[in-house]
Amino acid sequence: TLSAVCVSMGPLHFSSPFSLCFWFITFPASSVSAGIFGAVTVSVPDLVEAEVGKSAVISCVHTIVGNPSNLLVEWFIVEKGSERRQRLAYRDRTVSGVDKVPEYADRVSVTPDYSLFIQEVKLGDERTFYCQVMAGLAGSGEGMAELKVFDIPEKPEVSQNAAVLSVTNPSVSEIGTCTSRNGYPAPNIIWYKDGKPFNTTTERNNDMYMVPRVVKEASGLYTVSSTLYYKVSKADKDSHFYCQVQFLLPKIQTQTFDSKDFSLNLHYYTENVNMKLMSPTPIKEGDDVEIMCEGDGSSPDYSFSWVNENGQDTDLQSGQENVLVLKNIDRTKNGTYRCEVLDFDSPPEIELTKSINIFVHYVDPVSLNTSGPLVVPLGDTVAVNCSTKGSDQLGFKWKKGKTHVSQTAMLSLSGVSYDSTGMYTCEARSLNVSGLHKERSLRIIVEGKPEIEEMPYSSRVSKEGEQVVLACTAIGHPDPKISWSEPGLQPSDSKSGNRLTSEVLVRVTPKLVQTGISCTATNSFGSAQKKLQLEIVPTTPVPTLESEGLEDSRLSSGWSQESPSFVISIMRCSTNRQVQGGSSTAVIAVVICVLLLLLIVGLLFFLQKKGKLPCGKSPKKDGMDKPEAKPSDIVVEMKTDRPNEEAGLLDSNGEKRPPGGQPRV
Repeated sequence: TLSAVCVSMGPLHFSSPFSLCFWFITFPASSVSAGIFGAVTVSVPDLVEAEVGKSAVISCVHTIVGNPSNLLVEWFIVEKGSERRQRLAYRDRTVSGVDKVPEYADRVSVTPDYSLFIQEVKLGDERTFYCQVMAGLAGSGEGMAELKVFDIPEKPEVSQNAAVLSVTNPSVSEIGTCTSRNGYPAPNIIWYKDGKPFNTTTERNNDMYMVPRVVKEASGLYTVSSTLYYKVSKADKDSHFYCQVQFLLPKIQTQTFDSKDFSLNLHYYTENVNMKLMSPTPIKEGDDVEIMCEGDGSSPDYSFSWVNENGQDTDLQSGQENVLVLKNIDRTKNGTYRCEVLDFDSPPEIELTKSINIFVHYVDPVSLNTSGPLVVPLGDTVAVNCSTKGSDQLGFKWKKGKTHVSQTAMLSLSGVSYDSTGMYTCEARSLNVSGLHKERSLRIIVEGKPEIEEMPYSSRVSKEGEQVVLACTAIGHPDPKISWSEPGLQPSDSKSGNRLTSEVLVRVTPKLVQTGISCTATNSFGSAQKKLQLEIVPTTPVPTLESEGLEDSRLSSGWSQESPSFVISIMRCSTNRQVQGGSSTAVIAVVICVLLLLLIVGLLFFLQKKGKLPCGKSPKKDGMDKPEAKPSDIVVEMKTDRPNEEAGLLDSNGEKRPPGGQPRV
C-alpha cells in the first residue's frame, strides 16, 4: 500500500508557508514507515490457526525509531462484500477500548502487548485481521494476518447394503455409504477391508470405485459422504469393512475417526461337500448316531436319505439342518446313508452328493438251558449253560452279586450249601466293541432240612433270677420255624436273606442251669436242634494285694545317715478259680498282679544299681542293737482258692507252716 505523510511548514522557519510530504509503502505482514523524526516497523504472523469454540491470539509487534509524540494501536477487519475497513478494538499508552461491531464487541480485546485476543472462535472468524500502529511524528505502520479456523467433524456412520450380494454378479455391487457431518474444512473419507485401505478411485470400473459427495451446510460446515462399489467374491465371506474420516487440526495435525465394521451378506454356490460320522465307532445297538453333512456354499439346503441292505431308498430329512441324528439305533438300520446339497447355483460339474456306510454291532438275548428259579437239594451239584450269538466274538462270565463265580459260559456248583442260594447272572460281552453286552439272571434255591448256625452267646449270670437273652439262627428251605424247649417264652423272630433268627428273654433258675435250654428249627425236610447251656458265675472279687514278708527291724527308725535301709514288702495275689472256668474279672486281676510284681522287681533292680540296697554288705548298727534280717527270712506265699487244696508257706528252715500262721521274720 502506498501512503503519504505531509507536514505544513509555517513562516517561522521560511519566508512563505508550504507543505512537505513523505511517501512510503506498507507491506502486508510487516512494514517500516518513516516519519519526519523517526520510523515505525510492524510485524504480525502471516497465518494464525484456531479451533471453533476455543480462543485465538494474533500478535502485533512494533518497533519505533525516534521519539514518538503519542502511540495508538488499532485492529481492523474488512467487511465482507466491500473494501471498507471496520475497527474492532484499540489501545494507546493509557487506555484501551472495543468498538461496537456486532460480531466481535463481546469477544475481542487488545492485550497489554497490543495483541488481538478473540474468545470462542467461530467459523466466520476465518478472515484477515489488520494491525495499524500510529506513532505521531515518528510515523505509522501496518501489518495483516490470516486466521484459519478448524472444526472437528462427527464420527462417521455407515449405511450398509442389507441385500444379499451374489458372487456370480459380473459387475460391482454397492457395499455401503459412509457419512460424516459438520466438519471444517471438508474432511476426507477412506474405505478399509480387513484393516487395509482401498485405493481412492472415483472412476467407474468393474472392480472397485467410490462416489464421493460434499455438501456445505447453512452453518458453513461440511457434510461429506462416500459410497463404495465393489465386486464381491467368495473370499469376502469373512471380511470386515469399515470407513475412516480424516480431518485437519491446527499445526498441521491430522486425526481420524473410524466407523463400526460390518460384514457382507453374500450368496455363493457350493463347491465342495463333506460328510462325516460324528459318533464314536464301532457303533452298537442302543447308540445315538450323528451324521454331519457340510457344503461350503452360503446357505444350502440338505437332503438325507437311507438305502438299506435290500436296496430300498428312504428319505429321512430335508432342510437347513445339516446334522442327521439316529436315536437308539439297532441292526435293522444298517446300510448306506446319503447326503445331497441342494444348491442350484453350483455348476453341473460339481459333485453335490456324498454317502457313508454304517454297520451296527449287536448281541442277541442270552438264553439258559434251564428256567428259573432253580431248586437244588442241599449238597447236590448245579450245571447251567448260557448261550447267545452276536456280530463279533463274544466272552462269557457268571457272577453272583459282585462276585465272579465263572469265567466261561458254564456255571458249575458242586456240593451246594445254603450259602449257594441267590441270584446268578450270565453276561455275554463283545470282545471288540466296548459296552456291548447282554445279561440273563437265574435264581438258585438250595432246599433241605434246617441247619442251626454256631454263634457266640452270653450264657453266664452272676446270680439266680437274672435274665439273659438267647438267640438261635437257622437256615434252610422251605423257611424253617424255630421253637424253644422252655415253655412260656415269647420269641422274637427276624429274617435276613434266607436266615431266620429267633431271640428269647430267659430268667435263669437252678433247673435251667442243670438242664440247659434247646432251640429246634423245623421244615418239611426235617429238623435241627441246638442246646444252650446256662451257668451262674458269682462275681469275682477284685484281687487283693497283701503286704507280707520281711519288715526291716529298723523300719520304725526310718532311714539313717550311717545305714540307709528300707522295707521290702512282697505282695500276694489271690485269685479264685471257678469250677466251670475262669471269669474275665479273674483274668484281669491276674494281669494286674503280674504287672505290679514286674514293677517291684524293676524298682529293686534300680535301687540296687544306685547303691541304695545293702546287698552283700554288712549294714552299720543304728545304735538300737537289733539283729539284722537274713535273706533266708524272706518268704513268698502263693495262695490258691481251689477246693480241697491246702495253701501254706515254708519257713526259713523248710518246715511247713499251717494256714493262717504268721511268717517268721
